[in-house]
Amino acid sequence: MFFKKNKIIIQSNIIPIDIVKNFLISFPYNMPKYFKNIPRHFENNGRIWKNNRTIKTCSGFINLFKRSLVFLSPFDIEIFIDNGLIEGSVGAAPLQNYFTVHPEYQFLKYVKSDYEVILKFIPHIIVKSDVSLIISNPWWHLNDFEIIPGVINAKETSELNVFIPIKKNQKHLYIKQNTPLCYINFETSKNVKLIYNNTKYNLSDNLGLFYSFSNLKRKLLKNILN
Repeated sequence: MFFKKNKIIIQSNIIPIDIVKNFLISFPYNMPKYFKNIPRHFENNGRIWKNNRTIKTCSGFINLFKRSLVFLSPFDIEIFIDNGLIEGSVGAAPLQNYFTVHPEYQFLKYVKSDYEVILKFIPHIIVKSDVSLIISNPWWHLNDFEIIPGVINAKETSELNVFIPIKKNQKHLYIKQNTPLCYINFETSKNVKLIYNNTKYNLSDNLGLFYSFSNLKRKLLKNILN
């Protein structure tokens, strides 16, 4: 009996697809570098007890990386924030080629928080997936910035965007190339096949936001909790 694999198609008009592959990392290469240096058991009062276990034997930690991709930053990114003025660069390109400001009226205006602004990183990577993609903060890689989690229904072609909140009084953000930007988990327990497609995409070839103000009805997922 043959089982159908879930397919995730990845394209980019900006970054050559052979380069994109280098920044979507799967298990075991997506594990934090410090993991290999952690022992399985730790010493307590001069003795090593079998039940004194470290994260090296934590199934929740290991399963996270077995079931996810880590998206690394393809670029060096530097951003300066000063009294509402946001400047910087992404690699050799100006900031506005890859970043926009998430409008305050969409979220921050209505809540009390420590955040000044939300930046939207647009790496110009397009995904189409048979399963939903769960985007989460790469906490275990111990970055000095965070990202906002979400779920992408990518059955229609969708952009892989990353939202980075900037705290009040934060004046500078530097993200070095190959820094983990997010974890991408798959809403399935079946096998997943990544397909890197080197053909160019056109957003007007699918319905998306190219034709309407909102795609909420088509993108909204069903509630799976009873």
